[in-house]
Amino acid sequence: MHFTVLFWAVLLLYEGLVSNVLGEHIDFKEDRVLGLPYRYGEQPVHESYSGHITVRTWTPPGALPDSGQAKLFYWYFPAIAPKIEKPPLLLWLQGGPGSSSMIGLFTEMGPLELTDDGEFFRRNVTWANEYDLLFVDQPAGTGFSSVSPPANLTVDDLYPLARRLPENVTSAWRAKYPGRVDKYAMIESPMSKEFIVAEAQDMLYNMTLPVSQWPAHIRPFVRKFMDGLSARSSKIANILRAQWEAVGSTSLDGQATFGELLVPSVDNIADPFLVNNGYRPRAQAKSIWETIGLSNDENDDFVNGYATNMRGVGKDMWTFLQRFFARRPELQSRAFYIMSESYGGKYAPGIATYIEHKNEELAKGVADGQIIKLQGVLIGNSLVHPPLQVLAHGGIGFAWGLFDADQADTVDLLAFKAASYALTGDLEMGNEMRLMLFDYYRNVTGDVNSYDIRLRNHKYKRTYLDRGLNQQAVRRALHSENIPYSHDWGVYYYLAKDIMRTTAPLFPYLLERGLQMQLVQGQFDFRDGVAGNTLWINEAQWDGKKAFAEADRQQWLLGKELLGYARCGGRLTHRVVLNAGHMAPGDQPKACQDMVDLFVGLL
Repeated sequence: MHFTVLFWAVLLLYEGLVSNVLGEHIDFKEDRVLGLPYRYGEQPVHESYSGHITVRTWTPPGALPDSGQAKLFYWYFPAIAPKIEKPPLLLWLQGGPGSSSMIGLFTEMGPLELTDDGEFFRRNVTWANEYDLLFVDQPAGTGFSSVSPPANLTVDDLYPLARRLPENVTSAWRAKYPGRVDKYAMIESPMSKEFIVAEAQDMLYNMTLPVSQWPAHIRPFVRKFMDGLSARSSKIANILRAQWEAVGSTSLDGQATFGELLVPSVDNIADPFLVNNGYRPRAQAKSIWETIGLSNDENDDFVNGYATNMRGVGKDMWTFLQRFFARRPELQSRAFYIMSESYGGKYAPGIATYIEHKNEELAKGVADGQIIKLQGVLIGNSLVHPPLQVLAHGGIGFAWGLFDADQADTVDLLAFKAASYALTGDLEMGNEMRLMLFDYYRNVTGDVNSYDIRLRNHKYKRTYLDRGLNQQAVRRALHSENIPYSHDWGVYYYLAKDIMRTTAPLFPYLLERGLQMQLVQGQFDFRDGVAGNTLWINEAQWDGKKAFAEADRQQWLLGKELLGYARCGGRLTHRVVLNAGHMAPGDQPKACQDMVDLFVGLL
């Protein structure tokens, strides 16, 4: 009894101290964040909540049934100074795959920042002033989220092409990263410039064989591609379509070969996204997932506890949201928006599609749970349709002066090889070629930051987050004492075959269901910037396409200050943020605050 009285006395004293700091009374909740180490004199955030939600159990090989667990970590901030009584709830998801949403929280739009010494302080411009913000580390294994037991991977698992390199090249590389890769936040590629150029020249060699050695149906294909390379044209999508038409216009059985490379034999030239292998047009698909090449057999959505595709990612997020809203039923009626960037071009439409699918089942009475009031999706600097987006890199780099003409040709050859692998069904090799393209970019540019070329060869700082968030006091405050903030390479490894898969066909589906969608690019992002996204956006077909295509591109102003440009129509907005890179909300916080206000309708 005396212990119980003492416990409650200490708890009340602690809450009283916190109330004095914040100037308000606090109702204790089990997931309330208390005790963060703030910088001296800094006013703490008024309230926030964090913790883990188990979204799946699974059976590891040789273990007890359902002894494996997949957990997602969340950090929820109620609006600090909302303009309306029940502000919208914004879900933020970082990209990757495998990047923690703590990056967005601390470097882009969250209410907090971290010093190099691990002290917290308030951000001046934050979306949390007017909106409820929910940051989630996902897929399971990302950041504070976890898959238990984790994957047991080596560097050779992450770089399968390394096996093709000479032993004298890879031995030092393997020695640098011995054992399991979980302890390495970053791993350098073993690919040398010579090996990469050889891959590009192999592609070129197959195109420059004597004409007599070309199969008849390949000749126009090769000519058109080489014309495109020499012209350094920005109309890459049209060039590629002409190539595909040249191949598809002949009578072929199965796939054609082009040297050692498969060439897509397109069955449906009218397909706006130039996809063939394993994909079905919406009119023929039994489910929306078939339009992005997934079968209706869902058994492989998870392997060894990790998500392998966007349907699996959507399942976990649906489970998370149902359990999160069960803890906070007052949020169930709020307008809900998904916001993301980079690989969020996969995550956000995949999750939104799964939510819409489950909402439809709930409306029909064939599923359990609560309807989620999803209103819209906003994605910055997104990777959506890699087979088209990758083809923009040569022209962009040449236009920005990062490549000379020969280097741009090499990039285009690698890009075409990546697209060809992807469109003929070898998504993993397509991604390896895409990564090789970025290795070549780093080599010939002097390692210019591909996410923001304004930074030249300076990289984003991230190690201070690892140190700061793994402080004992911080993990205790965030209710994550037993799960460190870490980089689980299993997230990337099990999604490697998904990276070159398109999610573009999901956008017409979501737009036609009435969702508002906004696609945003920072001006100086080489990796997932304006040109590559424009290629696939222009190919999308939905019931509002005419309104979007006919809308004028408008100057986007805040007062008299030019922030960028926007085209709006048919429930879709395409926005460019001037003087920003891949992480646009951190680069231009006021502009992106205005962008969000316009999107959710508070302006």
